[in-house]
Amino acid sequence: MYGSQAYRAGRRAAAARNSAAAADTTAAAAEAAYDALYQRCAADVTRHTYLLTGDHALTRDAVERAFHLAWERWPEVATDRDPPGWVRAAAFGYVQEPWEWLRARWRRRARRGEAAGEDELGRDGAGGEEGCGEEADRRVFAALRALPQSYRSAVVVYDVVGLDLPEAAAELEASTVATAGRVTHAHEALAEAVPELGALPERRRAEELRARLRRFAAAQPIRTLPPGTARQRSERRTDRQLRRYALLAAVIFLIAAVVSVTGEIQARNRATSPVKPAWLTGRSVWPPAPGHGAPPAPGFRTPGPAVGSGYGPPATPLAPGPAAAPAGERDHPSVGPVRGTSG
Repeated sequence: MYGSQAYRAGRRAAAARNSAAAADTTAAAAEAAYDALYQRCAADVTRHTYLLTGDHALTRDAVERAFHLAWERWPEVATDRDPPGWVRAAAFGYVQEPWEWLRARWRRRARRGEAAGEDELGRDGAGGEEGCGEEADRRVFAALRALPQSYRSAVVVYDVVGLDLPEAAAELEASTVATAGRVTHAHEALAEAVPELGALPERRRAEELRARLRRFAAAQPIRTLPPGTARQRSERRTDRQLRRYALLAAVIFLIAAVVSVTGEIQARNRATSPVKPAWLTGRSVWPPAPGHGAPPAPGFRTPGPAVGSGYGPPATPLAPGPAAAPAGERDHPSVGPVRGTSG
C-alpha cells in the first residue's frame, strides 16, 4: 500500500514537472516570436505611422502602445493572418484618438511657441515636423498632411503599404467602395496641391505619388529598440498599470470606509443627544412632543432664543389694546354737526 502511494506521488510530481517545462517552452516560444515580429516590422510601422501623424513623438508613443497591446493579446496576434497589419492598425487607431492630437498639439506649442504651433496646424489637426528628404518629397508630404484623417489613412495603406483595395478596406474597417472613393479623392486633392503631379497622366501620377511617399518615409530617422527590450518595457508598463489600479481601488475603499464610519457616528449622536423643547429652540411645533414642555400661556409672546445662547429671554406680556366702547355708544353713533334743512 505504501509503495502504491509513493508511486502515485511520483507520477504527480513528474506530471507537474512536465507541465512546468511545457509552460516554460511555450512562454519562451511566444517571447521569441514576439521579438522576431518587432524586429521585422517595427521600423516600417513607425514610418507608416509618421506619414499619418507628421509628429515623431506621437509616432513613437503610438507604435510603443501598439506593440504593448500586441504582447498583451499575443495569442490573438500570433494566430492573425497578418500580424504586422494588426500592429499597424492598432498604431493607426491610437493616433486617430482626439486626445492624442491634443497631446501632440500641446507638445508642439511647448517646443515652438503657441503662435508657431497654430501656423503649422493643418486641417483635421495634422501638424508637426517638416521631416527629412528631398524638397519634392516634402511638398507631397505637406499636401498629404492637409488632407482629412480618413484620406490620409487610405493613401498610406493603399499607396505606401501596398495593400489592394479589399485588404485596405479590411484594415481601415470600411467598405471597399468607401475606401476606393477616399483614395480617388485624395489623389485628386494631391494633384491639385502639387502642380508637377497634376501635370502627369493619371496612371503615371499614381506611380509618382507612391514613389515619392515611400522615398520620404524611408528618409526619416527611425529608432527601434533592441530585441527583447520592447517586450520588457511592455511588461513593466503592465506592472505600472496594475499598481495604479490597485492604488485607485485602495483609495476608493478608504473613502467608502470613512463615509460609512462618519454616518454611523452621526446617527449615534442623533440618537443619544437630548431634544430641547420647541419653545426653547424658537421652532413653531404644535402639539409639543410628550414630556418636552407646554406652550406658553395665552396673552404672552415668546421670542426666539438670543443669538449665541441656548435659551431665549423670559416671556413678556403683550401691550394692552384700546379700551372697548360702551354698548350704548356702539349702537348709537355720536352726534355730529346737523345739516341745514329747508324751512
